[in-house]
This record gives sequence, structure tokens and C-alpha cells, in this order.
Amino acid sequence: MSDLIDRQQAIDALDEIEAEVADGYGYQYAKWREYFVEMPPAQPDIIRCRNCKFASGDSRICMKFDHSPIGELDFCAWAERRIDE
Repeated sequence: MSDLIDRQQAIDALDEIEAEVADGYGYQYAKWREYFVEMPPAQPDIIRCRNCKFASGDSRICMKFDHSPIGELDFCAWAERRIDE
């Protein structure tokens, strides 16, 4: 399992290193900073079954897989967030 890091802490650390290192590397640091800022999150948004569009109206049955009962913390890879919330 990979470690998750805080993006802002990584950017702040890079800014500190850039401030301490001699000039001449500014372009590389700017590119790395841009890379960190634009990097997608390592952990995807987890959609719980109770918030999924495939959950029945009372959120007790998964209409995609005919699975019941749905637990309070259940989730799966095929979940899609309900947009009527």
C-alpha cells in the first residue's frame, strides 16, 4: 500500500528548499511546483452505497447488483454519486 501525503505540505517543503538553494535552479523548482499543484489526488472520492444512484429509495438494496441489505459504510468500485442530493 502506498503512503498518502498532503499536497500542500509537499508544495510548502519545495518552496522552503527553493528559498535555501542557490539561484540557478528556479526553473526546475517552478516546474516541480506546477506538477505538484496539478497532480490528481492519490485517493479517489469514495462514494458510499447510501449516496449511490443505484441504491433503492430507502438505500437498503443495490439495484445494480440486487444486493441487500446495504450497510451504512458499504461501497464498491461501480458506485456513481446520486445527483438529486
